[in-house]
Amino acid sequence: MMDSSDRIFVIGHRNPDMDSIASAIGYAHLKNETDKKHLYVPARAGGLNDEARFALQRFGVEAPLLIEDLSPIISDAGLRDPIVASPKDPIRKAAYLMKENNVRVLPIVDSRMKVLGVVSLEDIARHYVDSIGRTDLSATPADLDVLVGSLGGKVIANPNGVEKITGRVFIAVSRNETIVSRIKKGDVVIVGDRIDVQRDLINSGCSALVVTSDPDISEEIRELAMKRGTLIVSSSYDTFSTAKMLDLSVPVSLIMSGDIAKAGTDSKISEVKQRIMKSRYRSALIVDEDDRLISIITRTDLLGPVRKKVILVDHNEMAQAVEGVEDAEIVEMIDHHRVGGISTPMPIRFHNDPVGSTCTLVAELTFRHRAELHESIAGLLLSGILSDTIVLTLSTTTDRDRKAAKRLARLADTSIEEFGRELLAAGMNIREKSARDLLFQDQKEYVFGYRKVVISQIMTEDEEDFSAREGEIVLEMEKLRREGGYDLVMLLVINPLAREEEIFARGNTHIVEEAFGTELKNGKISVRRVLSRKKDVVPRIDYAYTAMQG
Repeated sequence: MMDSSDRIFVIGHRNPDMDSIASAIGYAHLKNETDKKHLYVPARAGGLNDEARFALQRFGVEAPLLIEDLSPIISDAGLRDPIVASPKDPIRKAAYLMKENNVRVLPIVDSRMKVLGVVSLEDIARHYVDSIGRTDLSATPADLDVLVGSLGGKVIANPNGVEKITGRVFIAVSRNETIVSRIKKGDVVIVGDRIDVQRDLINSGCSALVVTSDPDISEEIRELAMKRGTLIVSSSYDTFSTAKMLDLSVPVSLIMSGDIAKAGTDSKISEVKQRIMKSRYRSALIVDEDDRLISIITRTDLLGPVRKKVILVDHNEMAQAVEGVEDAEIVEMIDHHRVGGISTPMPIRFHNDPVGSTCTLVAELTFRHRAELHESIAGLLLSGILSDTIVLTLSTTTDRDRKAAKRLARLADTSIEEFGRELLAAGMNIREKSARDLLFQDQKEYVFGYRKVVISQIMTEDEEDFSAREGEIVLEMEKLRREGGYDLVMLLVINPLAREEEIFARGNTHIVEEAFGTELKNGKISVRRVLSRKKDVVPRIDYAYTAMQG
């Protein structure tokens, strides 16, 4: 059975498009076919757009796992079953459990594993020292069965059928007259095998005798105890050891504390570390939503690095990556965009190729490895290619994209042209979406030098529909620019049936004018069939910023 360290997530960029979703699913499938040592899990860094929903439903594939943050969480740390005790257990048992399992902190739980408190070796040691010379069971009676078990003894006489031992505890080491003079009714006395002392103590009114060194109790003493209502318990230990075992036979609830950090399995390790360092137990209890114990994490458990393993697809820029990627272990990247700003401490496999779609690269690798390719996976990879190339018409489309698409279409038993139109149509509905949703449904963030830029893309065949929404969309662009601290916010509006597309800009619009050699009017320009963000827009913006800084 694989644990969390054997799991590798395959994940695309934020605001995932069809290519990002499909390449994650397709590449996870390929890796699972060719590598049986790990489990590759397709994931996504955001919600599904309409194209992805359509394709997933069409080919009957489950959506990738949603991961909004790759920061390591408690469940990544390899949780173990906890060693626990009941609040009724004697302190001696808690100490034994700690010794046998080499732990310093012991959670105390009820029968449903609900957390009641915690006990440490330090707590037990403190109780042991504090109890020297002043044992008193009045406040915390000891269970008779527990006490007998701890002493390795037996019940000699129990005329009143008591179940708990209570009262002050004395050790009969002084002269007979001295110890008898101190005893009051209800006291417990630890005594040796002297019959005269035992007789006098019973007659003095003590509630219980604990006779040490596994003695033979005379019939006279038994009868006297039954007559006077005195409990007699034997002990297999000597007098000193019996006294200490008595101290350790009180319930662990007497010394447990509720002052310990708690966390859920989805808590960030960085946050739990801080709470552990502030806790005197240097531990945190991992609980579910009902406060039931799942595991315990100590400072030692978190000394080494805990990281999720990931393969990044369809991007290689930090600005586009899922939150927390800097805390993850990137093992591979596969992409078709410009080389961005993600660096890794160790060499990794980095497959970057200027084709129209990451799905083309995944398909080629699958064919090369002769891996099994189900109709459903072939259909999704085809969807990614057709979406990213606008059904093989975009300027980034290569012969490799066309070749891969044809082969995938045959495997998926579908028509490129017919299915392509259906796929694009599924993503062009702008009537029922808010202006903000339209901006975020296909949006990517870039960093040029020290300036942040965000470029969104909307595809529609209905110019009237967009014109009716233009005002609110532009206002939302300005709002987004202020909230995100962007130097420039751009929106590409693509109509597959037209020969031109519109580019809207807010912020440092001079960059857009320099990039396209034309002046913006009312915050927008019309350009001739640009279409490709990665090939025709981003490079121009990059050059314009470089020229401005130079």
